[in-house]
Amino acid sequence: MSQTFNDAVPASTRNALEDLTAIRNNFAALKSCFSGATAPPNPVAGMWWYDTTANILKLRNEANNAWLDVYDFANGRAPLALLATNCSRTVVAGTGIAVSGNLGSGNVTVGLSSGGVGNTQLANEAVSSSKMEGYTAGSNLLIKHDSEISIDSSAVGLVYTKIKEIQLDKGGTLRVSFHLRVTQGGTANGRIYRNGSAVGTERSVTTTSGTTYSQDISGWSPGDLLQLYIRCATSGSIAHGSNLRLYSGNWVGMIVTQ
Repeated sequence: MSQTFNDAVPASTRNALEDLTAIRNNFAALKSCFSGATAPPNPVAGMWWYDTTANILKLRNEANNAWLDVYDFANGRAPLALLATNCSRTVVAGTGIAVSGNLGSGNVTVGLSSGGVGNTQLANEAVSSSKMEGYTAGSNLLIKHDSEISIDSSAVGLVYTKIKEIQLDKGGTLRVSFHLRVTQGGTANGRIYRNGSAVGTERSVTTTSGTTYSQDISGWSPGDLLQLYIRCATSGSIAHGSNLRLYSGNWVGMIVTQ
């Protein structure tokens, strides 16, 4: 394919056949995006070049001093450097773009950059949950599972019973709260579990109005099940658990499974 482009056609110093050849070369270069193993000569800003060596379509920058990679045909995608640069964008409050939390009148920056955690999320050219920022203890409400669930000692005895479960998509530290109360007298206990094992402080109540408990719990991993277990500590009582809520210093989604 031709990479030659002659700006001086037609020219009075050439015969018609020479001008016709130059015009054909010009059209061939344009038709093939100046395809070639090396950069075409005499580039101008906005000029296309299909680099047959790298199998990448390139565009001459506005300053006419560099070629910008536009599309990587070898891998069927925009070049990684372009993705890492252009996936980071500022979302402005009030623009109709849904962002969790109260932005007020400010901005929030979202996006991806090359590497591992934080500013290096695309090291292996893919994003996974383990590469994204983990939970940090804070007061931002991530999710709530508020419905009250009760267990009767006459039916299940005095053993801990799982009543709520949330699957996490990230690791880190979470602030976890829940409400616990008891009816029919006696004492009720409540405790946060991870994948079936107790990790939170055991709580106890003896009142029908109950108490809301909160605790920062660390050591969570992606895919963990955060669970609320309650029990009747005395026969004849009924334990009630509700308002399981998770808080973080950042915004990360998760799935309620029970």
